[in-house]
Amino acid sequence: MNSMKKQLNLVINKLNKHPLISLSIEELRLYFDYRLENLIKDKKVLTRNELDYLLSETGPGNRRIDPQIILEMIHDNNFTCPPYSNLPEFQQLAERKKKLEKYIADQKTSDETNKLIVEILAEYTTSRKITKNNPLIVEANLSNIPVTFLIKNGDWIISNTELFIFLKECQEQKRMPIIIAKKISGILFPVFKNISILGLNLYKTYLPEKAGELIKNASYKPEENFISAIKYNGQFQILNAEYVHGIKDEYWEGDQFKNFFENVLPKNIETYYGNFLNSKIKIADNFLETVSQFRKNKVSKGLMQSYEMQENLIKKLVSRPISAIIKSTI
Repeated sequence: MNSMKKQLNLVINKLNKHPLISLSIEELRLYFDYRLENLIKDKKVLTRNELDYLLSETGPGNRRIDPQIILEMIHDNNFTCPPYSNLPEFQQLAERKKKLEKYIADQKTSDETNKLIVEILAEYTTSRKITKNNPLIVEANLSNIPVTFLIKNGDWIISNTELFIFLKECQEQKRMPIIIAKKISGILFPVFKNISILGLNLYKTYLPEKAGELIKNASYKPEENFISAIKYNGQFQILNAEYVHGIKDEYWEGDQFKNFFENVLPKNIETYYGNFLNSKIKIADNFLETVSQFRKNKVSKGLMQSYEMQENLIKKLVSRPISAIIKSTI
């Protein structure tokens, strides 16, 4: 046990100076299991989406774990801290959380949700046309500029082939790409800056009204004082009529979507579109071929190095499957 603790301390000290992708497979496993075990002890009942959110979107930036790595690290979907797993209250909470989890999975890309998101776009655009439902791709005109939205509701945009094929097609069609997602992978923002692409982190999942009651039910307020209240871990925006059709009202001041469409885009889209059309970068269908065309400097070299390190780490994880030490108890 002391040896394990010593190894963990060495890994944590390493992370104070180096990015998480610099860890070896063994170091990553040790650190991941440590984070996972602490989260389950703290939160008592967790689903897979909650774990993804807590590991990849909260806490210090250099300690956040990319969703692609989490996908390879653990395959269980539900967890309960062992001392509580046999208690009826926590079993019921687990079931309510699983019900909400299924609803989120079904609804984040459903026709109903996509329709509501497009209704919000209608407040700012004309001539809208859905060309794909999952991910949601919408062609429209914005300030007389032809734009194509790639919207990943409740999911991340990562530096994969799907994204770069989309960007390549926009360049060929002379349409301005606008990327909207729960979270855009940090490695992409320097890329977007170089080829003049606008992106928006929503930090939340958009869901129909029914989600409100399910989210409320996926919580537990114990009568005893020895344990704090438990809630579903995530961020949401309920797409009720007040939000969808009142998005321009002062009531929504500070809303990410409102600020992007009313402040960021009007000030920047004309300049970005001109730069996008005149860019000397010919977007390829992958990250490395695109970034390799950037001006050779520390930033571009660092981007390619970081990308290759992460890809190599993921390949190693795929070839050497890792099961976390914490097992599902639901």
